[in-house]
Amino acid sequence: MYWKENLPVFILFFLFNISILLIGLLDNGIPDVSVIYIFFFNFIIFIVYIIWDQTRKRKFYMEIKNLETLNDIVGMSKGNTPVQSRIYEKLDELRVTHQRQLDEESSKTKENLDELTRFIHDMKMPMTTMKLMLDDLPETEGEKLVGEWTRLNGMLNEVLYLKRLPNIKNDLYIESLDLNIVLNTSIRKLKEICIRKRIGFDIDLQESVVYTDMKWCQFIIDQLITNSVKYSEDNDIVIRSSMENGFMHLTITDYGRGIEQRDLDRIFEAGFTSTGDHQDEQSTGMGLFIAKNVAETLNIKLFADSVYTEYTTMTLVFNKENRFTNITAR
Repeated sequence: MYWKENLPVFILFFLFNISILLIGLLDNGIPDVSVIYIFFFNFIIFIVYIIWDQTRKRKFYMEIKNLETLNDIVGMSKGNTPVQSRIYEKLDELRVTHQRQLDEESSKTKENLDELTRFIHDMKMPMTTMKLMLDDLPETEGEKLVGEWTRLNGMLNEVLYLKRLPNIKNDLYIESLDLNIVLNTSIRKLKEICIRKRIGFDIDLQESVVYTDMKWCQFIIDQLITNSVKYSEDNDIVIRSSMENGFMHLTITDYGRGIEQRDLDRIFEAGFTSTGDHQDEQSTGMGLFIAKNVAETLNIKLFADSVYTEYTTMTLVFNKENRFTNITAR
């Protein structure tokens, strides 16, 4: 950067010294020794100037080069030249303006999220009332309505948990958890849909106790079982658990639609539904995204295996019990 910036100075020095040599060559009255002396004296002065100038400017240039964010300007020097000082002042003005804009946008976003949270909580009351009313309807009349109610309630929960996701670390309580209870809770929520679609559950847990946060773990398993039920019909969903090298593996396998191989690496992306089944209006593409992020926070590994049109297996790998668990799980 320095050499490019000072290229005109180098060209000027070169032309100036060439002019001296030409004058000495054309004017026989000027001794050659004097011309050579002046040439080398100018050259030495120029070299000293370049070394001095580069030394005083180098630190500022390096700091500019290493900038990653505008906030890094705070730790910079203000420069050793008027130009560098002006550049620093301008960058600092941009940093202050940028931070003010960020604060304004952050405030607007927080207000919008607060409004959204209030809306979701306000919706929960009529949703609860609707469920009570549906329970009083004859089975044949309320069957389809219950399915739509379950779907709507699931969407509201997705939005609520998505809003809570950025602050999840402030909302964790690690405890001993029986997966039988969690699984039964998830299955009961989908009871009417499972009856209508003739879906059963084949559960065999060799190990059932894990150490994690109950509320967020319940959300993850709710999402996995809901997806299995959503894309299955007239078959059993197989749930197994086992210990492998001290890690508890929980697998949930359905024999429904399956996932295309090209989609397997993308199903945990926000908003992704499917590259083949675009007509599927039931999927929001957010459930597995939230579940994956929650699992990573809880130090739970979540991954999928599937053969399209044959089966889908979602696997949760729970971390070993450790000294941290003994302190926090009560």
